[in-house]
Amino acid sequence: MTIKFVVVKPFGGFKRGDVITDATTMATILAEGHAQSVVRVMAGE
Repeated sequence: MTIKFVVVKPFGGFKRGDVITDATTMATILAEGHAQSVVRVMAGE
């Protein structure tokens, strides 16, 4: 299952609606405490 993040609350240069698919960037977002600013959705294959 592939997951992507969609930004719901702007932070760190990301704006609402941005889609994040890079695994390293996603891990950084979680590590820096921005999980509340994104929603996780399944990526279409």
